[in-house]
Amino acid sequence: MDGVKRQDPHTEEQALIEAAPEIAAYVSALKQKSRKVPTLALRQLLRLLREYPREPFLAAVAEAARYGLYDLDRLERMILRRVARDYFLIREKEND
Repeated sequence: MDGVKRQDPHTEEQALIEAAPEIAAYVSALKQKSRKVPTLALRQLLRLLREYPREPFLAAVAEAARYGLYDLDRLERMILRRVARDYFLIREKEND
């Protein structure tokens, strides 16, 4: 079987799909469209899923998928923006 391409999904891909089945289409597209080696891209996405709250992560992935964004550094900034807005009370400067 030497030279036969592996058909089983990457370990990271399986972990992502099991943890968040709703991002399966994004994971599949990421493997094809990311500028990174697929394994590295999947590892980075898995790290984001594990490190950030689920709702901001899923919302950012949905938005990224809608616009065809596969730059994971940009995706992380999108998640952080949501986390800052949703989880931290930031007072607006009052006009006097």
